Amino acid sequence: MNTTPATAPPGTTAKPAAAGSGEAPAPVTPPHWTEQLTSALREGLATDEVLVPTADALRLGGLRALHHWYARTTLPLLAAGDPTGGDQTTRARTPVGPLIDLHLRAAEGTLAPAAVWAAGLHPVLLATYRRAYPQAAAYAEAHANARDYALANGRTGTEADEYGHTYARLSTTANAEAFATAHADALTPALSQAYATADPAAYTATFPSSQTRATVRAASTAADTPVPSVLHHLATGLATALRERRH
Repeated sequence: MNTTPATAPPGTTAKPAAAGSGEAPAPVTPPHWTEQLTSALREGLATDEVLVPTADALRLGGLRALHHWYARTTLPLLAAGDPTGGDQTTRARTPVGPLIDLHLRAAEGTLAPAAVWAAGLHPVLLATYRRAYPQAAAYAEAHANARDYALANGRTGTEADEYGHTYARLSTTANAEAFATAHADALTPALSQAYATADPAAYTATFPSSQTRATVRAASTAADTPVPSVLHHLATGLATALRERRH
């Protein structure tokens, strides 16, 4: 009996084995974090794709440029606050404040322990993935399904509609929380270790492309801004981070 595990290690995807080979799928290493990040930013920027730095340029900037981008562009946008990140007093009053400060210090080469990163990351990841959850679409689908169920069981149109809204509110809230908690709980230890050790390979294994897409959705919700505008802002901020990293 073949006892080889059929799943790939964390941070990898599985490459199908040849049919009938009896072998487990071989793990496939994800693209380098720079390729993942720039690719995710180019999505939806067909007319302004040139704004996104190349993966090679980002690779030269390294994780310090990434920390600068998070501190000065991404986290302030998620907070829908001061686009410069604000001063220390202002940052301390916001949920993202401690994490902005950690990224600012890391951009200068001062790395915090993994436990400190975890304390700063988890609440922000939780809030980000709550906002990234497709609330409107999930609510509409849950309402329609519950309303149809109620109608099929003899409820009037008004009763069915009310039942649908009640079910949709409960299920959407619960599903959004489960979605956010699952992502925050999985990403916090992985990102904390990657940042604490300044390990590009460890950061690559956290799938930054997926995180970036979630960030775009969450920022669009937080700032009530169209997705292309969010992508434009993030791409411009990344280019700025690279320029400042060179000086």
